[in-house]
Amino acid sequence: MRADPDPPPPVDPAGLVDQRLVRQLAEAAAAQVGSGAVQLLGDGGLLQALAKQLIERALELELQEHLRGPGTDDPAGVAGGSGAPVGHRGPNGPNGARARRLQTEIGPVEVRVPRDRDGSFAPRTVRPRARRLPGLDRLVVSLSARGLSSAELVAHLAEVYGVELSRETVSVITDQVLDELADRRGRPLDPVYPVVFVDSVRCGRSGGPLVHLALGISADGLREVLGLWPAADGERWPQVLAGLSERGVREVWVLVGDAGAGLAEAAAARWPRTVVHTSVAHLLHAALRHAPGEDWGGLARTLHEICTAPTEAAALERLGRAEREWGPGHREVFRVWRAAWPLLAPGFRFGPEARRLLAGGGALERLHARLRRIEQSAGRVRDERAALKRVYLATLALESPAGARRPWTGDWPTVREELRRGSRR
Repeated sequence: MRADPDPPPPVDPAGLVDQRLVRQLAEAAAAQVGSGAVQLLGDGGLLQALAKQLIERALELELQEHLRGPGTDDPAGVAGGSGAPVGHRGPNGPNGARARRLQTEIGPVEVRVPRDRDGSFAPRTVRPRARRLPGLDRLVVSLSARGLSSAELVAHLAEVYGVELSRETVSVITDQVLDELADRRGRPLDPVYPVVFVDSVRCGRSGGPLVHLALGISADGLREVLGLWPAADGERWPQVLAGLSERGVREVWVLVGDAGAGLAEAAAARWPRTVVHTSVAHLLHAALRHAPGEDWGGLARTLHEICTAPTEAAALERLGRAEREWGPGHREVFRVWRAAWPLLAPGFRFGPEARRLLAGGGALERLHARLRRIEQSAGRVRDERAALKRVYLATLALESPAGARRPWTGDWPTVREELRRGSRR
């Protein structure tokens, strides 16, 4: 008996592209595109024609693979466009094609999706009943993450790409990120994180749902969103830290967050050797609430100078001098700073680069700023599901391909060693 041939590899549409052909097409179209005789995007654009050919060829090859079975004498697959495959002994075979208009990231594309006789063909290139390619969904999610409201996004897609989507469809597409978030919230984590920032993010300046966020710096110095959790007012960090521990985190060198939220106690119960450092950004906001707006700039510079002192003794000396210079009218500002000193002081055991990282929290500040922009354009949210979706979309920009593989600081090995030594004292 003849052995069955090995199954063919899955169809890869990207592998269908002949680079020489692409160059020839580009050269042939260059002059016409430059003169305006040929357009790239929109109805009738060059990229639409290329996408149509690529998608239909990929579907054709997928059908051949589907129809090729153990009894097929011709391993090359289907012969011709309308007959049964050569040597095919079963009742199945090609059965024409159905036209479908696909919305893609380069505009609408009309393609013919082939069928088989018994209706068992389910192509991967164009999913059954799909009206959009995955690339368009990714584009919608990316634009939403950058603060476009549904109405702005719909108008942008129609104007630039000729793609017509409804606001309801945009909402359905962005809802898919909640499934992705659920998967990510259960994924295993690294056993060691040199730094973990935790924060409570409120969608809306007042009255909106609260979301807990954990942002880690891995041993390689890479930024990683560890998780998002819905949280009712009053719920704090024990559940979040327990969740990280259950997913494999055995050691956190420095935990940075709001000192007033019971974070130190929760960390001591989970990781006794972890150094807890108060968030300078949170502390600064809490202190400046007790000062008039015209003094915020000067006070912020003064307080930052205290944090960058070379030693704890020098920082306390600067703090006393600042209290005298600013006078009794700003007593409450410095009272807040002194009350938080037990969770600021551990920072002085680290080197200057590590302290700059712990005090900066730049990624979290950018996240808050992005959420404020989204709120201005898209309005407030009132339920936890919508709040989780909005915060997760905002965090996607933190993990964009441009910065996902770039260490948090330029000299990460030096900073990591500073963090390791300081956390062992």
